[in-house]
Amino acid sequence: EYLMRHFATESGKSKGQFYTPAEVSRIMAKIIGINAKDSTSETSVYDPTCGSGSLLLKVAAEAEKLISVFGQENDSATAGLARMNMILHNNPTAVIRQGNTLSNPLFTDANSRLKTFDFVVANPPFSFKSWSNGVNIPEEQQEGGRFYSYGVPPAKNGDYAFLLHIIKSLKSRGKAAVILPHGVLFRGNAEAEIRQNLIRKGIVKGIIGLPANLFYGTGIPACLIVLDKENAESRKGVFMMDAGKG
Repeated sequence: EYLMRHFATESGKSKGQFYTPAEVSRIMAKIIGINAKDSTSETSVYDPTCGSGSLLLKVAAEAEKLISVFGQENDSATAGLARMNMILHNNPTAVIRQGNTLSNPLFTDANSRLKTFDFVVANPPFSFKSWSNGVNIPEEQQEGGRFYSYGVPPAKNGDYAFLLHIIKSLKSRGKAAVILPHGVLFRGNAEAEIRQNLIRKGIVKGIIGLPANLFYGTGIPACLIVLDKENAESRKGVFMMDAGKG
């Protein structure tokens, strides 16, 4: 834990993207509702932008037993670090794959459809500009695609692309917690349309505003989006909490 934090700080902006502060990870692990009582070896957790795997490890720790852990990371050195981190923290069965999650998702079933998981946690790169490189957008807009029924994220901002990938990667009763910049809550145009569709479908369970200066290499205030597919169609509202002061 200390080593990872030290490495993230020392490497400055270039490597800060792979480490989620332990306090935030712990909150995410708790609010998705994973626990020792209901967890089995079949319980699956996935992080599509897993960095060094610290977030996945916090969720695995909440389960208090060996669950099925999956992560994908774009940077090869960081993916190697995540594999090492899993072994060091007694999660030798964790599967970490290296590649771009949006253009080349590596967790798929026999029909090349995205594999789905019980829990998803993620701290994607904020407002990733080149998210659409290699992404077949017309295909993703069709039935079964990640943007089907929600809309296409704007060309120069990948925040919603990651969010929609996560929604597609959840089982029918799956739960997720995602860290995204505050802008996802109020930016207009394509993002406003996607936001409206998400709220209508009832998938967003809650939004927690986080303090500024919480993440390495950026002062941008972020928020936690809590997703829950279970009983989504009967969800009447979104629980909103401002934790921006503490």
